[in-house]
Amino acid sequence: MIKKLLIVLILISTTIQSQTFVKGTMSPVIEDIKYVILYQLKGAKQLYIANTTVENGEFQLDFPEDSSKGMYRLVYDMNNGGYVDVLYSNENIELKFDPSFPSGTLKFLTSEENKLFANYRLQTETIKHRLDSLQLSYFRLEDEVALKFTDQFYRKTLEKYEEIHNDFETNSGNQLAHHFIKSNKKYYSPEIFSAPQEYLNSEKSHYFDFINFNDAVLQNSIFYTEKIVDYVFYLNRSDDTEVQNGLYKNAIQEVVEKIGRNMLLKSEILTTLMYNFAQLENTIIIDFIVENLYEKLPLDYQSKNDIKQIQDQVKLAVGKKAPDFTWKENKTTKSLNEINVASTYILVFWSTTCSHCLNEVPQLYEFINENKKVHVIAIALENDEYGFNHHTEKFEKWTNVLGLGKWENKIAKEYKIVSTPSYFILDANKKIISKPYAFEDVKSYLNN
Repeated sequence: MIKKLLIVLILISTTIQSQTFVKGTMSPVIEDIKYVILYQLKGAKQLYIANTTVENGEFQLDFPEDSSKGMYRLVYDMNNGGYVDVLYSNENIELKFDPSFPSGTLKFLTSEENKLFANYRLQTETIKHRLDSLQLSYFRLEDEVALKFTDQFYRKTLEKYEEIHNDFETNSGNQLAHHFIKSNKKYYSPEIFSAPQEYLNSEKSHYFDFINFNDAVLQNSIFYTEKIVDYVFYLNRSDDTEVQNGLYKNAIQEVVEKIGRNMLLKSEILTTLMYNFAQLENTIIIDFIVENLYEKLPLDYQSKNDIKQIQDQVKLAVGKKAPDFTWKENKTTKSLNEINVASTYILVFWSTTCSHCLNEVPQLYEFINENKKVHVIAIALENDEYGFNHHTEKFEKWTNVLGLGKWENKIAKEYKIVSTPSYFILDANKKIISKPYAFEDVKSYLNN
């Protein structure tokens, strides 16, 4: 009986001990930071795990018993993007950091995985920065002695980098950190480059040398996403828009080829890139990805919902047809698409309760007054008709639309209006050709 009881107690004890946690201290204490949210990172997605309150800068979150190994994110400041990432492999994790500067202050008190990876990054990032600095300084040197010295120092530094990286890669063994260490290695030419273009070509051609695109551990992290986004957006740059779009297309195709047959990763990366290009309102590249790459994936790896969200995000981008809308005018229903009185149209969202509007809109009217090629559709976002009826008498040559409900007005929501005045310039076919910030920008655009 006693023996059975001891076994039960041991089992209970083992179960209790198996509950792992992440415990953190933020110093100095920032009173506005009241919560910490734990997410699991899977590719470009953040999966909610748990949340807790912060007391005197301290917090603790328990990992669910079925938590899988991988990368997790602790978000403590949603408004300002405050977070720290950790590796989880069934270890308790204790850490401390300055919430205003987490990247430079993060220290792990427990967790061999995180201590190892943090130490690796500290040592290698320092020496990689030195190698890059030596290479860039070499381009500016003319003195033969200085060139020779820099070349020799570069070679010695490279030897040191290789030694440090190889030691970490070997000693990390079967640990979770090993996957990230191995794939974080960067190629450096054994000989320093004398021309910038040679250096850039080498950076691009060797960028993915040490990355295994079939690593399940890396896929359960943000590693692939960060690497690929950096490659597409920062190693392929041009001041010419057409050339830049060409570079984007080539880079994306190269990435897709590197990923190979990993359809899940390919789908996640293409989706992430489309969301990034949506933020830039680059519909040319989004359309390219959808038509040439995304729609060629097996149907199981395509998401109609993601595509809809991306398309909704860019529906107001320059080059897109302005969304049609209707309004009542003398008991007659009118629409934007039916208006055909000019070669250029200006949509201005304003309000009679907005001081900036009462300053800018009359200036706009005076500026446009004698220009018969331009017609203004002014949508007044109001809570009632009083101000609208009073002020629009001054703008008799415009099409004046009353937008009752203010921010909740249907037209305002369709055009994602969050402030007034807001401007859209359209061509004769109601395609958006510019989105000026203020009246002076409208004036400048039309004058040019």
